[in-house]
Amino acid sequence: MRERGQLNPAQLFALAGMALMSPAALAQQPGPGVRAGSTEPAIPYSPAAGAAAQEGAAQAGGLTLKLMGTLVTVHPSLNADVKHDDNIFFTPNKRSADQILELTPALRLEARQANNAFALRMSTSIGQYQHSRADNYTNYNVDGLADLDLGTRLRARLSAGYLDGEDPRGSTNNPLSSTPDRYRQIQGRGIFRYGSRGAKGRIDFELGRLQRNYYNNRAITAAEDHAVDDIGATFNWRVGPVTTLQFQGKHTRVDYTLSGSTLGSIENALLTGATWDASAKTKIAFRIGTVRKVFDDPARTSSSTITWAGEVEWSPRTYSHVMLNLNRTPAETSGGVGNYIDRTSTVARWTHGWSSRFTTEASASLVTDAYEGAARTDRTRNYEFKATHKMRRWLSWGGDYAHGNRISDDSSFDYRRNVFMLFLHAAL
Repeated sequence: MRERGQLNPAQLFALAGMALMSPAALAQQPGPGVRAGSTEPAIPYSPAAGAAAQEGAAQAGGLTLKLMGTLVTVHPSLNADVKHDDNIFFTPNKRSADQILELTPALRLEARQANNAFALRMSTSIGQYQHSRADNYTNYNVDGLADLDLGTRLRARLSAGYLDGEDPRGSTNNPLSSTPDRYRQIQGRGIFRYGSRGAKGRIDFELGRLQRNYYNNRAITAAEDHAVDDIGATFNWRVGPVTTLQFQGKHTRVDYTLSGSTLGSIENALLTGATWDASAKTKIAFRIGTVRKVFDDPARTSSSTITWAGEVEWSPRTYSHVMLNLNRTPAETSGGVGNYIDRTSTVARWTHGWSSRFTTEASASLVTDAYEGAARTDRTRNYEFKATHKMRRWLSWGGDYAHGNRISDDSSFDYRRNVFMLFLHAAL
């Protein structure tokens, strides 16, 4: 019996070719340093597109259908990537290089009813390594989103997602096994906003749950099954035409499934900050405060640290955008290293459209992981450059280069990694 995801290159290219012969294809281009199946948001959502379809306006893409009296815009998709990774296991020495062929078909549905907007995205990522066949993968992702207008003072945004994905070998603290660690993850989140749109004050209530369970390499991964539940509230007070103060409180509960695990904890965070629309070209948001992490097991040391979240958006031209993200927050550890990770990250990204057909994107990031309860700090630098040429409204191609470098107090976790990629992106 063929293993899941074991398609040979000829079959993958045949599937890609059949799909690309028609403009009825759309794909999201993942960066070469990120394996499909990451936990980052995966729904490209535009309520405005749904509104245009509802009103019968012309759209740049998608197929508009009428189902049970509701107009639904359908965006099928396909992405084909060919990558060369010179360090597939993130090792400091004796690096293993390989070529990876990845095919990602996807389907996105958008609809709108009155002032409510809905989106659903389904995708599958099929990857095949030329040499390291044990790392071949087939990942599945389903995400849904609903923006609801529940009255003059109440609005809600509801999201849910299912992911069948993996941790590539060497990407965590777990020892290298014969196959990547695979997991299933379910998450849901609701944000409820109370306050009139033009009111000075507004309060946002938020609650969410994420549950991840691994289903192979159980001798190691059983200790990593966990669920995260959080609830919070943010009070927004507009003090000027372009300035809004924010006061936020959040309570998070982390539970591990394995009996005897001592990593279960509670996090309580209090932050204050502001958003500032400095001009039509510049927007700034920043919050800072403290977070206290208390473990269920008194043998693990509880601690309080400073936390922050900031974002700067600058668009000097309509075709040029710069974004800066600053974050410091606790993160869960892996492989039994320390109690938790005190993670600080800085990410800068510049996207520029040189013409209507040619766009580049450059990014740089620095992530510092300080392992609380262990004498280890990792500093990871990532750089990426991507160029895209649009041949047709529905078809584009390009190249991507990403470089990663981690320096750790534990030299066995140092690595250097370069990923080169060519991609073909068809879009309806």
